[in-house]
Formats: sequence, C-alpha cells, structure tokens
Amino acid sequence: YLMKDGQPWLPVMGEMHYSRVPEAEWEEQILKMKSAGVEIVAAYIIWIHHEEVEGEWDWSGNKDLRKFVQLCAKHGMVVVPRIGPWSHAEVRNGGFPDWLLKKTAHQRQNDPEYLKYVDEYFKQIGAQLKGLMWSEGGPVVAVQLENEYRGRPPLGGAPHILKLKEMARDAGIRVPFYTVTGWDGAAIPKGAVLPVYGGYPDAPWGASIKELPPSELYACR
Repeated sequence: YLMKDGQPWLPVMGEMHYSRVPEAEWEEQILKMKSAGVEIVAAYIIWIHHEEVEGEWDWSGNKDLRKFVQLCAKHGMVVVPRIGPWSHAEVRNGGFPDWLLKKTAHQRQNDPEYLKYVDEYFKQIGAQLKGLMWSEGGPVVAVQLENEYRGRPPLGGAPHILKLKEMARDAGIRVPFYTVTGWDGAAIPKGAVLPVYGGYPDAPWGASIKELPPSELYACR
C-alpha cells in the first residue's frame, strides 16, 4: 500500500481524458468522480491533440492541461498524467501526430531522431505543469511513461523506459512515482519505475456473442 501522512492509503483512481471532454463540463465530471469515491484522476496527454501540425502547439480550451490539473486540485483530487509519448487511448496512431510518423523511422525506442521530438513534447508538458508537482505543493503525484509497452528492438525495451524517465525529469516532470504497464512481457527497468497491472472484466472489443469464460486476471491465490 501507499503511505499518506503516516497512514496506509489505498486510493481509488479514475480516468478522465480532458481533451475529449468540453472544458465547460470538466468541473461537473470531476465532482461526479469525487462523489463516487475516486481520489486520483488519471489523464492521457494525447500528443496529436496538442501538436497536430508540427511546431503548432495548442494548450487552450478543452486542451488546457494546466487548467484541468488546477481544477482537480481545487476539489482535493490528485492527478496522474499519462504522458506517453505513445498513449494508445483508442486514438489514431496511438496518439502520435501524423507528421511524426512521416519524419521518424523508429518510434518507441532510443533513436536520436525520434527522441529529439519527444524531448520537445516533454518540455511542453513540463511547462504546462510547472509549479504543480507534489514537491511544489501541487497535485501531480505520479506520471505514466509509455503504455502497453513490450517493445524490445535493439534500441528499445527497459533502456528506452529509463531514457524516457531521464528526459521527463530533465523537462521538470519530477514526481514521487513513475509508473509503466506491468503485465506479462512488459519492459520494466527494475527499481526505476512501478509496474502497474490492470485488466478488463469483459472484452467489448471481441466478436463473441456468447458469455465469456472467467478471466485469469482476477484469479487470487
């Protein structure tokens, strides 16, 4: 368990994709989450939503990350930005801008050309979250690096996760916890990040119209 103010803390975390929700509805949705017992708000930062055109950054309106995080703090909620850079999130290219795929041959690994663009992306996030880290009295307690990452090409795997953590910290994203996907086959540099394991009780993406068998994800020993 986590410790908070010297006491065991087992918080409930819920997800809200701020850039997919009209800004005017943010507060109502945050309050609904809080009323349901959610204490931590997780939120994908979807790269393509903020830099659809190379070099043209948009952090306004429903893309205003800073305002969203401050609004969570207003209602006593702490925040876990999921900074990627690859999100999945059922969005095109897993959240990568179209132009990035055209300009880089090797994404999601320690390729210098790819990391050059990731570095600017992380710096943009760092600027948006400046002063909002937990150590600064803000609500940001953790970030998730990458997502659903099993990549092990010559320049990928655990060394790539370590590189992303280093780049995030250099961009000012300094938090108590850095997390990654923790399921089987995930690339996890031990001692550097927390593997977080989650699963679905159903499979809405599947084609079966029959009752699904019990999932081993929820088997307890």
